[in-house]
Amino acid sequence: MKGTSLFIVLLICVGCGNPSKKVDAKIDTAIVNKKSVSVKRAASSGIDKTQILGIWTDSTSDNAVFDIRKDSIYYVDRSETYKYELDDNTITIHYPDYAYTGEVHFIKDTLVMNSKDFGVAKFWKFKN
Repeated sequence: MKGTSLFIVLLICVGCGNPSKKVDAKIDTAIVNKKSVSVKRAASSGIDKTQILGIWTDSTSDNAVFDIRKDSIYYVDRSETYKYELDDNTITIHYPDYAYTGEVHFIKDTLVMNSKDFGVAKFWKFKN
């Protein structure tokens, strides 16, 4: 009887394991999953560079204002090209004596640029 009791106690201990470790493992998994979700959201919140490529116009003219290319922006009226960088949803355009920095996002097919110096500017893809 003594051996059977010891066997049952041993079986219970082995079968149950350490309950606090199981809880810790579930919490660790939940934290990892939560971090994974937030990283995916952060990665998807940026602008895909291919979205901004193309010829754009604004409401001031029927003509094209600029052509955003792979690594530069060509201004049609001035016939000038400037380098730019797109980091997540921030665009920086490098003019000779100034760097324009603004937030870039889309509302449907409208390109919206918002900077603290110049405010909000909206552009639409130029249709030939």
